[in-house]
Amino acid sequence: MAGALHVAVRTLHVLGAVALLGGAAALWIAARDRAPSRGHVRRYEWTFWGVLGVVVATGVGNAGALGPPGPDTRWGAVLTVKLALVVALVLGSLVRTLAVATAGDAADGRFYRRAYGATTAVLAALVVLAEVLAHG
Repeated sequence: MAGALHVAVRTLHVLGAVALLGGAAALWIAARDRAPSRGHVRRYEWTFWGVLGVVVATGVGNAGALGPPGPDTRWGAVLTVKLALVVALVLGSLVRTLAVATAGDAADGRFYRRAYGATTAVLAALVVLAEVLAHG
């Protein structure tokens, strides 16, 4: 039973990361020609925060299942970098969401391209770090 629960938690974690990265990349690509619709942007922002909560909670569950890493280990160092990047993602996304909410119709494609391009880059870096943590 514990094994099945662990697989379920890991699956939710991966699916959440895929949703975050895929949504940000889609908006980034859509903003190359013109500003994406405000409806799409609003839906992504609402979804982003809900899914990010699931990803963080399942990430804590994954780390708890594996036990505390030794601070001197390579795995522990990579995990520390990943956690710092998660904090940067949360803070940067807070700024992005507030900017999107206050920009209204004044925002152009360039604004969205930068905002979602940066989000996509940070999320892609987190996926790479997760790969390193999972497979060394």
